[in-house]
Amino acid sequence: MWNTFGADVLVAVIGAALTVSIAFLTYLGRIRLEEHRALQILINDLHGRRALAVGRGSKVRFASWSASFKRANASIISARDEIKATRAKVRKHEKVQGPLVEMIRACNNYLEMIEGDPSSYLIYLAQLKLELYAQALRLASVRRGLKVARPGDGAFQEQLNPHARPYAS
Repeated sequence: MWNTFGADVLVAVIGAALTVSIAFLTYLGRIRLEEHRALQILINDLHGRRALAVGRGSKVRFASWSASFKRANASIISARDEIKATRAKVRKHEKVQGPLVEMIRACNNYLEMIEGDPSSYLIYLAQLKLELYAQALRLASVRRGLKVARPGDGAFQEQLNPHARPYAS
């Protein structure tokens, strides 16, 4: 019994070290998966935002009085909050945090610009859309596997359902 004591201790220590290592790697993998999901959900959310479904944009007279102006601004505030929530869910790596910070900054810039020139809000939305897309591409270059879709482009796409019956004529 005493002649194998040293070997038994060594085997126990190695086993414990392997168990801790496997648990740690599993933990890191789970964190990475959760971050990936959070980033993909954000990209999908921006893709479906109606406020970002703009082309080049144009000036709109008396825009600040229109309901669409108010809805667009509320949507951008909501998007900014979603970006902040996503930022809180990912680790503090500059390569991931940087694009999210730039997205928040772009939303803030939009909100500041429309205060001074509400009639140009569609132009500013088009610029915001481009900036959000550029930052989403930056995220995808850092995090492989992210599927980037242009913000706003999914807002009005029909959901194809193979079981739906065509309209009767």
